[in-house]
Amino acid sequence: MSDLVARFIDELERVAGKAQRAHSDEHAIEIVQEALRSHHARTVALAPCALANRLESILRTDSYELVSEREIARADVGISGAELAVAETSSLLISHDGVSELVTALPPVHIALIRTDQIVETLEDAFAFCQRELERTPRDFVFVTGPSRTADIELTPVIGVHGPQELLVIVIP
Repeated sequence: MSDLVARFIDELERVAGKAQRAHSDEHAIEIVQEALRSHHARTVALAPCALANRLESILRTDSYELVSEREIARADVGISGAELAVAETSSLLISHDGVSELVTALPPVHIALIRTDQIVETLEDAFAFCQRELERTPRDFVFVTGPSRTADIELTPVIGVHGPQELLVIVIP
């Protein structure tokens, strides 16, 4: 496992996220299917990602309801890709395409699929990527780091109040 992948996974676990290494695209799909079963999911919101076309076909075959863009809030699980993953913070860089940021924020469980070559070392690397991308196509980006968390007035941390209670990142070679 490369140092960047190991660091990303360590940092993700530090912020209460989960990661699984897939050894192939097929294995990544199996991990998604198992995660959906373990969460007793019935409805899924699917954003653009590395395996979106294959996942859409498999999810329909497996009798999951793929919700429309207008119904993302009622999805049990959201599945997305990311532009990049940042090893030092375990952040995912999500491009504003009208769907992805909702899929990462509204369902109680977020599954993200990233490839190892999408992992950069630092936030500075991610900002440089954003700058290059913005010169080509102006758009917004969002950083997602771990499951949603906040604290109450007594500073007691609470997970999942303003977003997903769980984040699973599947790292694909």
